[in-house]
Amino acid sequence: MAFALVASCGTLMAQSAGTLYLKVDPANFTYRLDHRYTMQKMELELLEGPHHFSFWAPQRRIVDTTLTVVGGQPKEFQLRLPFSAEYLAFQRDLQQFRQGRNLLRVPAVAITGGMVAFTVASWGKLKKAHDVLEADRAEYDRLGSPYRITVLKEQTIPEHKDAFRKAKTQFIVATSATVLCAGATAWLFHRTNNSHRPTYIDKEKLRFEGLSWMPGPNGGTWQGGLTWNISRPARWASHSAINH
Repeated sequence: MAFALVASCGTLMAQSAGTLYLKVDPANFTYRLDHRYTMQKMELELLEGPHHFSFWAPQRRIVDTTLTVVGGQPKEFQLRLPFSAEYLAFQRDLQQFRQGRNLLRVPAVAITGGMVAFTVASWGKLKKAHDVLEADRAEYDRLGSPYRITVLKEQTIPEHKDAFRKAKTQFIVATSATVLCAGATAWLFHRTNNSHRPTYIDKEKLRFEGLSWMPGPNGGTWQGGLTWNISRPARWASHSAINH
């Protein structure tokens, strides 16, 4: 037994270490080393031999690989993590959601903008009719000819008053319609802001954080943890294991 212990110590002393440089895209990646250590270091010094890595980053798929370290020799490893299937599906659904929402919003904005322009034009028309009527009244005070006074009083001023009333009515209608369109557009924006908006759940993150590999005589076991709260403040945890 003593001989076996000495031999084992000699084997460990004979092992040398090597440096591993990780270049992974994206830069905010995380990895689990040898199914035990969760790390983010990009430069590692490891004992020679094979080492298992599980790489993950937000919105990306987990990539499992084994890297062999050679003692005394630096090694560089490059990897670009692919997007997860859930994230690609989320982006597709989000684009469809935005397109459908814009189909409702863009016409509403266009109609409201048209009504605003119509209201501005109606205000200009009303102001012009008001100015013409004020000019008629000023001219009435200045005129000394009975004939011109009669024409102004019985023909010109009534025509301009009628034009002013029409312009005023048009402005009121335009303003009311603009207010209604603006209110409907605001309600539509609020209604379609988050209605049926797709949500993204990073299942790869849950898998990366919730599962670990425990070596065993028959290959190993995946273990996961589940935590929940009950009426009391105490927290209870349940662990389950599934043979791999």
